[in-house]
Amino acid sequence: MTTTAPGLAERAVHAARTHRAADPDGFHHRHDTRETWNRWARRARVARTVAAALQVPLDAVLVTDDPHRTYPTRNGEVPGDLITVTDPPTGQAWRFIPDDTTPGQAWLLLQRCPRCSAEIPVAPVATLADLGDHLDPDHDTPPTWMNQDPAGHRPDCTAAGTEPQ
Repeated sequence: MTTTAPGLAERAVHAARTHRAADPDGFHHRHDTRETWNRWARRARVARTVAAALQVPLDAVLVTDDPHRTYPTRNGEVPGDLITVTDPPTGQAWRFIPDDTTPGQAWLLLQRCPRCSAEIPVAPVATLADLGDHLDPDHDTPPTWMNQDPAGHRPDCTAAGTEPQ
């Protein structure tokens, strides 16, 4: 039996439904102002860049407002980007935030802190190899600077400001 790939219209409707489900407000209001449209277009660029870097299909990457991080702009604070990459074969979701030291070129992988369960940056990722290096069971040298910022941890977390576990 042969299967045909979905056409452009079917893929477009699927993409719209995915965005609507993940970020109903952001998707609905993306055309409201120049600012919201620019944010939408910038996030589309981020999704394309991440998809290429991690070698996943574009529809596996979704960029939404980060509920925990904001970034300063000339016009005030704006929500940060929360990048979710869903691995098509496994359905596992991987979450990233931008690495502000390398805008548009690298991201920080988020995982749960083993002590406080807060979602914290654990590894810098610019390529699929970086993610693989972090996930490799033989890798035992995390970047020493990764866990220095206690901001992502819960206030009483003893892991804040220590080396990653």
